[in-house]
Amino acid sequence: MFLLYEVLLYLVFIALLPWFLATGFLRGKYVGSFAERMGRFRTPAATHDLWIHAVSVGETIAARPLVAELRKTLPELRLVFTTTTSTGREIAQRIFPEATHAYFPFDFSRSVTRFLDHHRPRVFATMETEIWPNVTRLSTARGVRMVLVNARISDRSFPRYKRFRTILRPVLDLYTSFLARDEEDARRLIAIGAPEERVEIVGNLKFDFEPGNATLAIEQSVLDLADGRRMVILGSTVDGEDEQIIPGLHRLIKATGCFVIIAPRKAERFPVVSALLSANGLSHVRRSSLGSRNDDAAVFLLDSIGELAALYRHAAVAFVGGSLVPSGGHNPIEPAAVGTPVVFGQHMSNFREIAAAFVAADAARQVSSADELVDLLIEIVGDERLRDGLRQRSYATVARNRGAAARTAARIVELLT
Repeated sequence: MFLLYEVLLYLVFIALLPWFLATGFLRGKYVGSFAERMGRFRTPAATHDLWIHAVSVGETIAARPLVAELRKTLPELRLVFTTTTSTGREIAQRIFPEATHAYFPFDFSRSVTRFLDHHRPRVFATMETEIWPNVTRLSTARGVRMVLVNARISDRSFPRYKRFRTILRPVLDLYTSFLARDEEDARRLIAIGAPEERVEIVGNLKFDFEPGNATLAIEQSVLDLADGRRMVILGSTVDGEDEQIIPGLHRLIKATGCFVIIAPRKAERFPVVSALLSANGLSHVRRSSLGSRNDDAAVFLLDSIGELAALYRHAAVAFVGGSLVPSGGHNPIEPAAVGTPVVFGQHMSNFREIAAAFVAADAARQVSSADELVDLLIEIVGDERLRDGLRQRSYATVARNRGAAARTAARIVELLT
């Protein structure tokens, strides 16, 4: 089975090679990191206690409380932290400066072998649903203990995984432990082939998010631009969503006099969103051009990565994007944890249990369209009592669901000691 997988992997890689090359040269992706993804490193080889893998920004931030808990017990922990995306790596280097950082290797046997030869981990903790057959097989063969952390199976991927259960079962059987977010994820893991006795429900690491105390320079710049106006944040918006929301911003701004901050999820959307704002007659300032201020601007386009979380604390209300279109949603805990009322759309499958917890506690509001979103934002901005109630219930919901980081860290420590 593993041989067939390797052959298919190479065939897929060859078929996609033109796309990789085009993306690399046009957007600067993959080219600079290709050697590292193939398992070739310039740094000296070293032994590590733990290898944590997080795909991108969200998973990297979710790992932060876990690493903090681990260091309480193991202050000298030797950590190698891998990501798949460059933005994830940038955030990882910022919040885990003491760790060794690398790109996750392509799942070819040679790439994985070189990675293991170089970094020599004892335990591998992979976040959420990152299950790679060769990484699993070759790591286990070297005695590396495998654990799936914050394990989840999304609504979209569950039917596909079930179809390939026969292939997945021998891979999952190599894992020592599956630390699931909730009962539904545990049930789905077992249904796709995870040994039931190794599946444990420990809660969602994302509830353990701790807002940073450091003040970023961007915060004062935005406060100056807002000039006393209440701020509304549209965070982590995606393709198809900006197009729906932006035409309604005139109505929002006219009704409330607010200052809008829009933060697209992906860098390639920055120029697209800027063009949409201009096409709709909305004067705006881009983060990348703060030097050329426009004091009449009603909108601030945050065309940067890693600064959104610092701005949530200043907002009257935040919309969490990726949720008006079927994109799976994004994490509502970041704004909720700093007391900002939260709104999101109907498409929150990637944060299913988090969204359900907030809605059940009336700690967030859910909308089904861009028009409904604008109506609700107008209501929340204009009603201080409503904002205070949402804020208090958000704090309480986050506090009530904390603890997954400590429980997850305890299981990893058991594997390391």
